[in-house]
Amino acid sequence: MALPDFEHIDSIDSTSLELMRRPLLALADDRASRPPILLLADRQLAGRGRNGRQWLSDGQQALTFSVAIERTAPSALRLGFPLAVGVVLARVLAGHGARPLLKWPNDLYCEVPGGVAKAGGILVEVRHIGHLTRTVVGCGLNLAGVPESADLGQPVTAFFDAASVPARAPLAQEFGAAICAAFVEFEKRGLTPFLKHWRRLDMLAGHPIDLLRPDGQREPARALGVDDDGALLIERAAGSPPERIISGEVGVRRRASGDPNA
Repeated sequence: MALPDFEHIDSIDSTSLELMRRPLLALADDRASRPPILLLADRQLAGRGRNGRQWLSDGQQALTFSVAIERTAPSALRLGFPLAVGVVLARVLAGHGARPLLKWPNDLYCEVPGGVAKAGGILVEVRHIGHLTRTVVGCGLNLAGVPESADLGQPVTAFFDAASVPARAPLAQEFGAAICAAFVEFEKRGLTPFLKHWRRLDMLAGHPIDLLRPDGQREPARALGVDDDGALLIERAAGSPPERIISGEVGVRRRASGDPNA
């Protein structure tokens, strides 16, 4: 797959919304498409996270970008693709000195005093028109400091201090190339090539968690890691059979170390 065409703009509602609403182009053959597009915004006013949450960004503190990839065939992406994206983002970040952790199914965290805090998120969306499919991978990453964020309901942090932040545009292009390569690898082999790295950085495995239901109820459990397809495995009580949770069924929150129920 070709490297993505790079577009850099000052301000937009959402990089993913912009790439989703652009018209799909007629393609010449049954697999290849126009080159992927990487859209980077300095300021994002209506960024979206999982379950409709907002992720706002401003100036040099954050990196907000989306990558669009088109195919003439139906999307071959399955449950685990956001996990594969998390792995390649973590590899790039580690290459610049950060120490990211991965939270199922689509978040990046860092250790902070007393626990962990969110530093980034991934949202994968797919648009179909006839035989055309566009996959858009949206990413919001806190680089230094914490940008104004709404409706997170949890601690947030950043991957770097102000003195060690990589140049934003080259970093975004590095992420875009990694995501495109992950897309091709995932189409061929699924989650298998990414599982070892994911499990090494899994911040939930072995920890008490709360399952967050859409009605606001919390159910205690213990995370057991992910299976080979990328589903979360949980244990509701000691010795109970593992259960498989699919992304989108529930939210998941790791309990703080000071929680008396942890």
